[in-house]
Amino acid sequence: MKKISLDRQAIQNLFANIDNQFKIQLFSTNCFSLQYIPTSDELNTLFNTIEKSNFAKKGAWTPIQDKLLNILVFGTCLSNHILPHDLIIQDWERISRLVIHHNWKACRNRWLLEKQAKASWTFEEDQALIQLYNQHPNKWCDIAIELMKKCQTPYARQGKQCRDRWVNKLDPNIKKDPWSKEEELMLFSEVKKKGKRWAEISFQIFQLRRTENTIKNRYYNMIKQEQNKIKLGKMSNDEKEYYVMNKIIKELQEKLCQNQHNCLDETNQKQKINQNYKISQFSQQLSNIECLVMLKGRKLIKLN
Repeated sequence: MKKISLDRQAIQNLFANIDNQFKIQLFSTNCFSLQYIPTSDELNTLFNTIEKSNFAKKGAWTPIQDKLLNILVFGTCLSNHILPHDLIIQDWERISRLVIHHNWKACRNRWLLEKQAKASWTFEEDQALIQLYNQHPNKWCDIAIELMKKCQTPYARQGKQCRDRWVNKLDPNIKKDPWSKEEELMLFSEVKKKGKRWAEISFQIFQLRRTENTIKNRYYNMIKQEQNKIKLGKMSNDEKEYYVMNKIIKELQEKLCQNQHNCLDETNQKQKINQNYKISQFSQQLSNIECLVMLKGRKLIKLN
């Protein structure tokens, strides 16, 4: 068990020399659960509670830490005269040093957690995300921060949300065509062999052309459709899924095999048609010839 010691003076300095007009503006953003700026006595009570608390599990957040984090973010915005959307990595690093036990990404993501809305992505956000990804490939925290500034949305996006949006919807390499039987067979064969390692299957088998979500959804949709067709009796869910998976693999193999036979039959049929057509053409040409001749030595001999 490790107790923490807060830098009380640094926290209280955040609320020195308050700009009342900007304070009102900050409250109007509805980004904070605070109704008013805590007094010195209230801050000291909060500090005492935190310093007496034990934090055994690293990475876990307690309600009292959440309250401190909210106060620190508000105080940082107030003292630097900036809006929450404009906080940069250096600001979050300073906040994390005052919180203790959590790095700047953990602090930022925790604070944003309450500010998120399950809002659909807008066209403006998608276009901004594409532009930002081209500038900062795979730097999702940086992209999320820049996205907030660029779009000025009333809600926040986390780095994970930005990554999921890019990987599943916006990446131009994503294949959106209907699934082929060959792809379905590869998917089910790989799941049977290695398990439900969606990221690995997406990368190794489909070269990221099919996304993790697309692969997972395709698998479970086909399993569910097949389960609805048959009655499996008293079996566990895992047993049912394994039985259905094998059934789907067998059916896909049979369909592909049948398609190959059909293609061969069709090819052979076309070859026969072409051959008959050539014979017919030759016969027609013969019928149009008045006589046939043969060259023998230096003489032409007419054939009857």
